[in-house]
Parts: sequence; C-alpha cells; structure tokens
Amino acid sequence: MTTPISRDLGHGVRVMPSDGGGIVVLSAEIDLGWRPRAGGRRGAAVMWEGSGFEVVEREPWRRGARWTLEPWLGEDVMRVVSPLDRATVDGAAQAARAAARASGLRPWFWLLSPLLGFAPASRQLRWRDDMGFPATLATSLSAVLEIVVGAACVVELLVSMLGDDSLFPWIPRPVIFFGLVLFVEGAVRLAQAVSDCEPVGSLFGFPVSLLERRRTPPLEPIPAPAVQAYDASTGVLELLSMIHRRDWEEPGVLPYRGENFLLVSTDRLGEGWVYVFDRVEETPAGSATRLRLLPPRSRTEGRSFADQASAFETVLLTIAATLAPRRFQERWARELGVRPLWFTMIGASAELIGGLANLGGSGNRSELTVLLNLFFCAEAMVRFSTLVLRGRPLGSILGLPLAAILERRLPDRGGSI
Repeated sequence: MTTPISRDLGHGVRVMPSDGGGIVVLSAEIDLGWRPRAGGRRGAAVMWEGSGFEVVEREPWRRGARWTLEPWLGEDVMRVVSPLDRATVDGAAQAARAAARASGLRPWFWLLSPLLGFAPASRQLRWRDDMGFPATLATSLSAVLEIVVGAACVVELLVSMLGDDSLFPWIPRPVIFFGLVLFVEGAVRLAQAVSDCEPVGSLFGFPVSLLERRRTPPLEPIPAPAVQAYDASTGVLELLSMIHRRDWEEPGVLPYRGENFLLVSTDRLGEGWVYVFDRVEETPAGSATRLRLLPPRSRTEGRSFADQASAFETVLLTIAATLAPRRFQERWARELGVRPLWFTMIGASAELIGGLANLGGSGNRSELTVLLNLFFCAEAMVRFSTLVLRGRPLGSILGLPLAAILERRLPDRGGSI
C-alpha cells in the first residue's frame, strides 16, 4: 500500500501518489539511475514501503529527473530490486557530490599527470578509483621524463669529464651525478607500467609514502566468477569474472553441476570479463585443459621480498643486477618481467662509456687509474661479446661481492638456468 500523501526523502527527492496506485518520484538535484520501460523490456524494479513498482517513464527535470512508477505485476519476477528510502537517497546524493568533485578535478589531474605520476602507487590508485585519475598514463609520462632527464645528466657528466663546455647548463651540477639512477628508475617504472597497466611509485614519492599510515590489509577472498546466464536446454553457460582469468584458455573444459562445458569465447564487459561455455558430452581429446572455477593463488604470494619491495628497493636491486652474476640477473628479470640481457647491456655500457671517458680526459693520471679504466673497457667488451655470441647475460667481477646479499634478497625459487 502506498501512502496517500507525498513524502520528502531529503536532498530534493519527493514521492507523490499517482493514479492507479502508482507513485511519482521527483528528484531536482540527483539522478537515481533507474532504467525506464523501453522496447518491450521491463523497467527497473523499485521497492517502496513494502510494495514493488516498475519504472515506466523518465523525464529530465532540473538537474535530476521525474520518474513515473506503476505497481509491479505479480506474474513477473523482480530480479534486481532498488530500494527507495532515505538511506538510498543519502547514498545517491553522496555519490553525486563525489562525481561532481571528481569532474571538477579531472582536468587538473590530466594537466598535472606527468608530475603526479611520481606519487606513491597507493595514492595514484586511490585517485584513480575515486576521481578517475589516469594513473597508468601518469606513471608512464613521469617515467619517460625521468629517462630523458637521466640520459641528459649522464651525457652532461661525460662531457664534464672530457673538459668540454657544458651541453645542458640548465641542469644543476649536483643532479648530474644521479643521472644513471634516474635513467634506470625511469626504465624500470615504464616497463612495469606498460606490462601490468598499474601505477608505480618513484624515489621522489618515497618520502610521502613514509608519512602514510601503514596498515596490514586483510586477506581478501579469492574472487570467484558469477553465473551471468545458464540455459539448461541449449547447454550455454556464461560466467562473469571481475578479473582476467589468465588460467582459462581456449580450448578448456570446466566441470559445472556434474557436466562438462567447453570454453568457446571470451568478451570484455565493462570492468569484467564474460566467458561463454558450451556443454559437451565427451571431453575433447588433445590439448584441452581442465579448468577450475576458483583462480589459482598468485605466484607472488609467500615471497620474501618481491611483493613488499618499495620503489627505492626496486631501483637499488636493478642497479645491483647490472653488475651481479648471471643467476641474479635472471632471477630479478623474472620478478620484473623483462629480459635479463638488458641488465648486462646497461652495466657494460656504463663501464665502456666511463672507461673511455676517463682515458680520453685531460689531466695527470696514475698508472693504477689507467689500468683500472682499461679493465673496465676490457670487461665491457667481454660482456658485450657474450651477449652477441652466446645470447646470455654476464655479470661483472665487481658484482661478485654482492652475491651474499643478493642470495638473501633474491633466493632461487626454481626455473633459473
């Protein structure tokens, strides 16, 4: 039964009775998001004071809308029901205010994204989820900026060693000594952002992350897929998963309700993924794999370091990997998802460029300094030759003392060559 008088639910939302036992909902400021009846499809189901109603018409009104609702017919099943009460209206008003605030800040987020990309990953994720901040793009732009500035610092340092005029006088002199660190961090962050499509923090945001309150997040349950549609007569099963199931590949057979279903297609639906299966009487022979409803635990669980590594530790380990023995280059490359050859190439390039720059520079040099630079050049050529002729990474003799430390930081988890 509906009330014979109008009711005010706050935030400019008022419910009034209409002819035939229906109601009219006026909302001057917010949009309640109800879908009206259209094209033979039923409108949204709304529950008001214990009675069910169907949204049959929607008319724009001020910044909100005017909805006309009729009593829900008893022979139809209400699948998704939206309650109409003060709590629902309060939630819609808060969501509308948050959306308006995000809409006002979004142009500034895009404009300042190259600088905001240096912020800690946790803050970038919060901005992305709350206000639509382009987190992955911001990390990529800030990483490219680091690579460009880092490369300019390295070139400026080499030019200053040779005694020539400055090429980039706008770079402060103390900054040029950190050029290699900037270049390596930018390359690592860019590789992670492109491969994972997730934001990555930087050394510049590390002090900010220290000010944040650290809390141990609760262990989240494994996200199981939901049944979106199941037709027993045709044998078609559609599952909706909020994560991309990389363990589900075609062809694969999924047991469900005592029967086998073959994966036939995968489609993207908003933030989720829809997997379509066809029922099969017999399991196909050959390469069809057995699928599970629950996704496997992440392979990063239980690791001693990688799932807790900060941006600062990541950069230090990457620099160490350019000198470390081959096995540590391969282990760290698997953690980052890159090829281990890059570490040898970066380390050998630094040795060769630094050695040649020191040998070609002016000034008195001792025999020990000359021998040391010749050693750097010779070792760099050996490492490059190993890359070209054997296609394998090679560490530096200077990296041998790091083995004891890296053995604790990067333990062997199997799969290394």
